[in-house]
Amino acid sequence: MNTAADVAKALEPVVGPAAKFLFAAGFIGSGILAVPVLAASGAAGLSGLLGKDWGLDLSPRRAPLFYVLLAAGTGGGVLISFFTSDPIGLLILSATINGIAAAPFLVVTMLISGDKKIMGEYRNGILATTLGWFTTALMLVAGSIGVWTTLTGS
Repeated sequence: MNTAADVAKALEPVVGPAAKFLFAAGFIGSGILAVPVLAASGAAGLSGLLGKDWGLDLSPRRAPLFYVLLAAGTGGGVLISFFTSDPIGLLILSATINGIAAAPFLVVTMLISGDKKIMGEYRNGILATTLGWFTTALMLVAGSIGVWTTLTGS
């Protein structure tokens, strides 16, 4: 499946001729829900990583970097959509970028959650540490594969 039309056709045996309308409504709805969440979570993650205030409950004056990153993420997504007519490709690219970005955030999360100075008695136990580092390694491998397939097209 290469296009949104291909996906809508795949739904026809299940929902009949309304498949294209159902798919369009779902696609638009998921975009409306996902874009603000993804842009805000990316801005929050990067702002927090840089030690800056972040959050939609703060004013732009109190968290300027967060709002600049939020605007850049949203604006960048809108600009990208003007230069491509392949929404499925954009979804795949977005998922690839999120998969690649997840690994460094997981590394930081695991380092913090295992640090006795930061977490005290609430630091990760052996099971959470093992599962967390396993997940981090899995995401690093998956992110590497995502980069490879994106660059080589295979």
